[in-house]
This record gives sequence, C-alpha cells and structure tokens, in this order.
Amino acid sequence: MSQQPERPGPGSPPPIQPDSVLDSVLSTGGPLPTAGLGLRALALLLDCILMVAVASVIIWKVVLAQTHPGAFAEMMQWTQEVVAWLQNRAADTSMPEPSRELREALGVAYEIQLLLFWLYFAIGEAFFAGSSLGKRICRIRTISTVTLAPPPILAGMIRGALKTLTLFWLFPVFFAATFLALWFNKRRQLAHDLCARTVVVDEKYIDTASQL
Repeated sequence: MSQQPERPGPGSPPPIQPDSVLDSVLSTGGPLPTAGLGLRALALLLDCILMVAVASVIIWKVVLAQTHPGAFAEMMQWTQEVVAWLQNRAADTSMPEPSRELREALGVAYEIQLLLFWLYFAIGEAFFAGSSLGKRICRIRTISTVTLAPPPILAGMIRGALKTLTLFWLFPVFFAATFLALWFNKRRQLAHDLCARTVVVDEKYIDTASQL
C-alpha cells in the first residue's frame, strides 16, 4: 500500500512556495543577503574612476597618438576657446565648434571608451567570480539567480554590455528604467540584473552568517 503524504498539523508552518524560495535565500538575514544600493553605487563610482583614468591613457597616449597625432593639442585649444566664449559671450555669438578632424578623433575616443568599459565589466563578471576592483573593495559580488554561483560567461557578457549601455547611451532613460525594476522584485535587482538573471550579494554578511 502506498503511503499518503503527511498533511501539516494546525501548528505547522505553511509550506514554502516555489516562487518564494529564492526570495528567502536572497534576503536580509538569509544565506545570501543582497547588497545595498549605496554600496553598489560606491563600487560603481570606484570602477568608473579607474576606467576613466585607464581609458584616457590608452586613448590619448596610444590610439589617437597614432591615428590623430594632433588631436590632444586641438582639444586643448578648442577647450580654451569655449572657456573664453563662456566668460565673454555676447548674444550674437555662437559657441566655437571643433574642427572636423577633432570631431572624428572624439568619435573614435568615445567608441574606444565604450568598448573598454564593456570589456572591463564583462571580464570581471564572467572570469573573476562576478567581481570588479570596485566590488572587491566594497566586498560585494555578482552571482547567478539560477545556480547561486558566479555568473556564466554569457550572462557576464550580457550584464557588462547592459551596464555599459546604461552609463553611456541615453543615460537618464536607461537610468530611470534600471531603478524602475526595483519596484518589481524583492532582491534589489536592477534592470541589467533581471535581464542577465543575476543579483549582487554582500560578502560581509555572508561571512558573518557562516560563522554563526
């Protein structure tokens, strides 16, 4: 005779629903508590400072030095003209425009910076256990919501791409859409987290929980 499943008694807790298991794991006090937005913003700021410095050296000292040798001097001159125009501008004068060569150089610089940011974020997510330098300093990291392990390569590449697009393309629109996602989940997942099926956890509290 087959055994009938036991029914919970009057004092037993309600069974865990399948769609709430992940929320209970990725919650404050859970095994993998999610990182606060302030900590994530600090990590992002540190990463951006690092990448702006590195990208500036690569762009101006390496790439444009070969393809547009006079671009830096032209940019300095154009910047001085703009500053002088702002200080002494009259109603009938328009802001000085960069030369065609400088516009081309700035376009190349923008594309290279976009590529470098994407590679930095994607490589950190995919090959360094969901961490970047900023995340390591703040002791947070990205994990997959499917495996609760570091994100797979494809998810890391997608997350890095979406994060870069949020910073560089239509920033106010993507920024608002990113934070709008917070209203639809309890795991502090932003839009790029939801698309890549990832979440950012706080290692400090994970370490504390493992010692209890």
